Amino acid sequence: MLNKRMAPLMLLLLVVLALSACASDGATTTGNTTSSTGEVTSTAPPAEGEKVLRIRFYDDPAGFDPATVFRVENEAIAFNVFSGLTTYDSETGEILPDLAESWETPDNVTWTFNLRKGVQWQKGYGEFTSADVIYTYERIVDPDTASPYATDMSNIKSVSAPDDYTVVYELEQADANFLHVVANYHQGQIVKQEAVEELGDQFRWNPVGTGPYELESISTNSEIVLARHEDYYKGPAPISKLQFIIIKDEETATIALQNGEVDIAMRINRDEALARLERDGFSMNERFDRSIQVKVFNTTQPPFDDVRVRQAWAHAVDYASIYETLQPYLARGTTNIMPSWMDGYTDDIPVYDYNPERAKELLAEAGYPDGFTVKQPLVSSNGVREGEQLEQEYLQAVGIQLEFELVDAPVFNQRRNDGDFALSSRALPAINPDTILFSYLHPDNKAPRGLNGAGYDNPELTSKLEAARMELDETVRLQLYKEVQQMAMTDLPYLPTQSLHGYWPSHPYVVGVHLNPLSKVNFYEVDIQR
Repeated sequence: MLNKRMAPLMLLLLVVLALSACASDGATTTGNTTSSTGEVTSTAPPAEGEKVLRIRFYDDPAGFDPATVFRVENEAIAFNVFSGLTTYDSETGEILPDLAESWETPDNVTWTFNLRKGVQWQKGYGEFTSADVIYTYERIVDPDTASPYATDMSNIKSVSAPDDYTVVYELEQADANFLHVVANYHQGQIVKQEAVEELGDQFRWNPVGTGPYELESISTNSEIVLARHEDYYKGPAPISKLQFIIIKDEETATIALQNGEVDIAMRINRDEALARLERDGFSMNERFDRSIQVKVFNTTQPPFDDVRVRQAWAHAVDYASIYETLQPYLARGTTNIMPSWMDGYTDDIPVYDYNPERAKELLAEAGYPDGFTVKQPLVSSNGVREGEQLEQEYLQAVGIQLEFELVDAPVFNQRRNDGDFALSSRALPAINPDTILFSYLHPDNKAPRGLNGAGYDNPELTSKLEAARMELDETVRLQLYKEVQQMAMTDLPYLPTQSLHGYWPSHPYVVGVHLNPLSKVNFYEVDIQR
């Protein structure tokens, strides 16, 4: 029997799903794929004997320069074009050697990396050496680069190169997480100075790395093509070309996959589509609890400068019921900004149960007895989804009027990076707790310098964060991270709304697809076996 708490939600859900069904009536398929912009992309099968993998890409590309790359779909390209000193095991997330064969550190302050010899840059830019590592570091921290990842390198005192194949980092303070800083992700991806300087502003559209694939061509509203890097240090990849076909609409992408117009979909984000694909025998290629979706409250301006307002919001919306009802494949409820599988996670934190009466009390205490109106930017290509509509209904019941402002993806990304919002949302894929907690909570990372879009600054919490980073004893370090979570969930600059699951469905003949904890696929491991 439906309880009183769920009855209004289910009524709203029926209305929303009915409208969605009407909107999708009349879908047709052809031998081509039509993007949401109306551009038709040929989906003819590849030439016989040539392994070409056709991949659904779900939004407009925004560039692939590691200094500024943003959003998972663009990072997925960069991950396969570039390399870091270290990288990650695709299934476990364990740190592995990449451009560095090995490393030593006596104290977590001095880190010496021994580089691979003979690694070749793409497109004829010669051999990778220690000079490339130093240039990449200097470029990231240069204010003119305006990299949102510069603060990730703020603990580095100096980088030196005793020879072409050795790099030594001296840190300001010990950092037990430093191997993540230099991994194949954002600031850790090594670039070539000559390529950056020759291409200038166009480098983001013409990336040059040392990874298994290099950019062959790009049409920003239809497709991105990566060709195999024949001189990759591990040897050529099994697949010769990766053709990323831009298909924004989820139903169109699902049909394209079913019809064989694409071989694999970079993300399918609709439960009914996933259920259909699983029933029809497609490989789901899932990663559960890949990252936590959070609501970002700008704590530097009213009304979210008052913790009681942030806590009222948390009590006003039953996010677990929304997403577990709407998206049982894609999400589950959660109460922490860290995923439960991550080292240092604790459930000994404040939990904000669904309690609209308590929400009203807190709003009145904060001086908003009649509520308030607030706008949240959303990506226009996604529109206002069912969960966001239900969130509006919950908030309206306590007097909060949530309005959505639809903007293009580049505008959305820029505003979020700049902290130009009262309210936003974010999911931050990560493998270690330091990445999430420092990015979200340390004042040095306040937007636009970093990912602390909430503008949060708690000196006591900051001191614990910094102590954890320097702590050599893992037990003590993880305890400090637990205390940080407890304080963060009390102050609530970020409200966890759902734990996200990821799916890259494919035809069964596509093998070796592993969605790693950063929501990336290493296409060097992927093959086509018909």
